[in-house]
Amino acid sequence: MSNNTISSRPATLNYQPEIIFLEEGALQYPLAREILSRLPDVPRQEYRDISLLMEQMKSSQYDVFGKEKKRLALSQFKGSFLKKCPGVSPGMVCCNYYVVNLSKNCIYDCSYCFLQDFLGNNPMQMAYVNVEDLLGELEEVFTQYPDRNFRVGTGELTDSLALDAIVPYTSYLLPFFNQQSNAMLELKTKSDQITNLLNHPDPTNIIVSWSLNPQSIIDLEEKGTPSLVQRLESARACMEKGYRIGFHFDPIILMPDWEEAYLQLVNTVCDTLPITKVEWISLGSFRYRPNLKSIIKNRHPETRLFTSEHQPSKDGKFRYLRPLRNRAYETIRGYLKSRSQELNIYLCMETKEIWEGVTGKTPRSDKKLDQFFDL
Repeated sequence: MSNNTISSRPATLNYQPEIIFLEEGALQYPLAREILSRLPDVPRQEYRDISLLMEQMKSSQYDVFGKEKKRLALSQFKGSFLKKCPGVSPGMVCCNYYVVNLSKNCIYDCSYCFLQDFLGNNPMQMAYVNVEDLLGELEEVFTQYPDRNFRVGTGELTDSLALDAIVPYTSYLLPFFNQQSNAMLELKTKSDQITNLLNHPDPTNIIVSWSLNPQSIIDLEEKGTPSLVQRLESARACMEKGYRIGFHFDPIILMPDWEEAYLQLVNTVCDTLPITKVEWISLGSFRYRPNLKSIIKNRHPETRLFTSEHQPSKDGKFRYLRPLRNRAYETIRGYLKSRSQELNIYLCMETKEIWEGVTGKTPRSDKKLDQFFDL
């Protein structure tokens, strides 16, 4: 696929909540009022404490995870926003990543999504509106540790951009991170909702990264998400605006003929964008906690996620057998390196043994990766 074959198409937001739940006190925050102004026709109910409403859902018998995506709750987060990435777990190599959870749940319905299990019976689309408290916390931490570089992401419990047309977190986050000397923000997404990004004048300290898979996997396992072409169109537009761009081949799914599918994916990416300008690409295999398997089979009976054998890893998650993961990483990494030897490629939530098997070295013995991990 060449640059000329990708046509520009407008982003579409196929999401409208059925109801908005307002926690007492939420309306004192500008973001809550802005969200309501963008959804004037959606009915709303006020609750003194959203957690009490969530307790009422625990006895529900229907597909709670699917149904509750249509209910948007505006609440205040009362804890600490900034946390270390959960990749810091037994036996796993971590890339020095921090996460900020401004919202919970995702409007998309990917078959492999851990939120189906993690959110349990409380999976409302939750948006925390006290962004000023977050920015104050980040300012304090970044100032306290001026010699430390912080790589911060918002895409752990939601898609960073899928709801940005309704819940415009980027309007607050981008100006703040533009002013930081020791921090950068990563917006991790499958979305094409980039209007706010393109309208923002300064892309400093911001990286936008897309989760990518072959279109055949998107069709079967990533329901409701923009196509591969739409994601790459969005990435190219952001790159042209001046944003730094990253990609995550995660989760890699070993379906029949996966080698050809991922070769086509790599070629499509490299033929669409100047790959030498991509900041990094991560590789991660399909992984899951034991409880998630039955949920996936229940909600997505057509899935092909379990066509290969899995075994428990040191962190308690099930993964493809080590030889399968080694081969997948070596193969896809080889495809990418054949297009650019300069690419920064790292493995996400993997063991030291896998790192050594795929690259012949540990991350901390690779000067280039060491600088990346200490970003």
